[in-house]
Amino acid sequence: MAWFWRKKKKDSPAFRVSPRKEAQPTSRVDVSALTPPAADFLASACVIQLTAASELAAVSSEAWSAEDADALMVASGMAMDRYRALRALLADYEKDVSQALATPRHKLSGHLERLHTTRWYERVGTIYVISGLTRDFWLLLAGGLPKDLAARVTEILRDGGDEELLAGVLERMLQVDVRYVSRLSLWARRLVGDAMLICKDGLAEAIVSADDAVARLEPIFTDVLAAHTSRLERVGLTA
Repeated sequence: MAWFWRKKKKDSPAFRVSPRKEAQPTSRVDVSALTPPAADFLASACVIQLTAASELAAVSSEAWSAEDADALMVASGMAMDRYRALRALLADYEKDVSQALATPRHKLSGHLERLHTTRWYERVGTIYVISGLTRDFWLLLAGGLPKDLAARVTEILRDGGDEELLAGVLERMLQVDVRYVSRLSLWARRLVGDAMLICKDGLAEAIVSADDAVARLEPIFTDVLAAHTSRLERVGLTA
């Protein structure tokens, strides 16, 4: 699967992910060089979780069944719990938390504007893909944080069952009409590029323009995309 950063600066590298069979283990990557300062990491993670919580609540209100509405609202609560926990950590680094959240919020809004859709099943698919892929990425970046903070962030971000809830919603929807399979598979492929741009915003500023950026980032993104593929296959979609 190939991808690239949009709106690239002049002479900035074009990133591509090699086939999974060529992937190198992420343990060989110096994650500490990729991870931004703790405050920046926490702020971007906060914004992603708050956005997920809000969108999950919104799609819950439009759910096709009571079972789906309940699952989506429970998942929304889990995302909100993560937001509160991350925000509490951020408050240890930033006096004005709302101001610290302003920049990552603006960046994320710009990405999500390109993914706007009025189709309910595509909105659920967007949350499933974006939340899963970004959580995998931020969990990897957490390895570059101070040890105690990394352990706490990992505990907060790990899947608490909400991915299973979202998968269940998608599986029930796909059983309604097989035509949704091809539609959602196509939609999920469209999401990957913007998901990667969201991940790019989470990196340390110096890494993207580094001469060896491609070599240092490729193993991580290969692993993240492999997990993304497995996540889609789990619900019967193709990457």
